[in-house]
Amino acid sequence: MDNMKSSRLSLFLMELIIAIFFFSLSAGVCVRLFVSAHSLSERTENLENAVMWTQNLSEAFVAKKGDLAAIARLFPDGFVNENTVGDSGREGNVILIFDDNWELIENTLSDASYEVIMSTALKDASDVYSDVNTYGELRGKAVTGDIAVYDLRGTDEIITMVDENKGEAFHFLSVDVYVGEEE
Repeated sequence: MDNMKSSRLSLFLMELIIAIFFFSLSAGVCVRLFVSAHSLSERTENLENAVMWTQNLSEAFVAKKGDLAAIARLFPDGFVNENTVGDSGREGNVILIFDDNWELIENTLSDASYEVIMSTALKDASDVYSDVNTYGELRGKAVTGDIAVYDLRGTDEIITMVDENKGEAFHFLSVDVYVGEEE
């Protein structure tokens, strides 16, 4: 009788251990799902902000016909890369730096988490629109712009040009505007 009671107790303990094992396993799966959902939510939020800021810059680019000085006045917390601004005022970079909450940073780069760069260039309109021009030769100039968003977390340096770093951007947009025959 004592042997049978001991057998039932060990069977009960074995069932209890197996039940605890399955609960632990399911709890681990649930924790992993919550962590991946949080990560996906963060990436989605960053992509939404990246799209919003590239759209803001592209709309400013078109409205100001690629004039970097006029665009820079719309974003006073941004930086204009003075070394690359051409004689036309339409070639160069506008750089916007953001913190973790996608708030523009003015003076300090120590809190930089994200960067949006717009690089512009003045080109012949016939070259820019060669794939869509069916009316003969197009005269004048067009300004092209590449807008890229970079994640700076975990890096020490600010990216200053889009051209060489397109692959590192987590969002990218190309824009252009016809400016006619000027300069």
